[in-house]
Amino acid sequence: MRSAPLAGTTVAMLVAIAALLSVSSPRAASPPRLSAPRVPASRPVGAPQYRIVGCRSRGGPYRGGPARRAVAIGFDDGPAADTPAFLSMLERNHATATFFLIGRQVSSTFKTTLLRELRDGDVLGDHTYSHPNLTLTGDTGSQLERTLGAIRAVSGYTPCVFRPPYGAYDGAVVQSARSLGMATVLWNVDPSDYSQPGVGAIEQRVLAQVRPGSIIISHDGGGPRGQTLAAYPRIITALRARGYEIVTINELLGFRPVYEPCIRLCEGIGIPRRKLPRNAILQRAP
Repeated sequence: MRSAPLAGTTVAMLVAIAALLSVSSPRAASPPRLSAPRVPASRPVGAPQYRIVGCRSRGGPYRGGPARRAVAIGFDDGPAADTPAFLSMLERNHATATFFLIGRQVSSTFKTTLLRELRDGDVLGDHTYSHPNLTLTGDTGSQLERTLGAIRAVSGYTPCVFRPPYGAYDGAVVQSARSLGMATVLWNVDPSDYSQPGVGAIEQRVLAQVRPGSIIISHDGGGPRGQTLAAYPRIITALRARGYEIVTINELLGFRPVYEPCIRLCEGIGIPRRKLPRNAILQRAP
């Protein structure tokens, strides 16, 4: 049979044609595979964040602020069990306050509370370590320094305002606070809510005494504060109806906030630079 030689010839011709085609029409090389660029682990993702770490005060003592249509609310004697409820109340009413803290009550238990206050725009202040009458004890420096240290350790924030317990102060107390970077702040509206006179009485007393630039004293600690908590939504509503803005003591007195890049204790309180207050002071992280 002659088919076998023919088959061999055919196969040889096909191989030759394939070889010619591979020479004259080379196959285009496949493009190299591209992989996404790797971002170094140490490189920050997104815009830098800044957190508030303190403020700059001056002068004092203060019983009120400039006579403008603004009022500052100060809550004393916390942090305490009722403090988170006060924060929820302020959040619902889109208001801020200044919280004067007792140093011996500041612990890691209240870390979330203090960071929440800072996140909300509230201000932290020094109210001594054990709430003594400083004009009688003579240990102002120790009382204030220990409280500053406790607040800073838990929240990363250093206060620049101080309120003396019972409103008891003298020149030595004011000077001691000033040497630690704090202005002494008192008040000119006092509803005596610590005596639990009733929700209506607290409301009536605040609204009867308030005037432009007032600083109000009330309490979120030191005992049951349900009456104070219940009174303030109505107080805030009434003040706004009179044309008052609710501000912090620092805002009322024109004290400048201090921010630094957010490295530690940043839970929920870091903000981009474009959102910083216009009068903010920027400093490098230590």
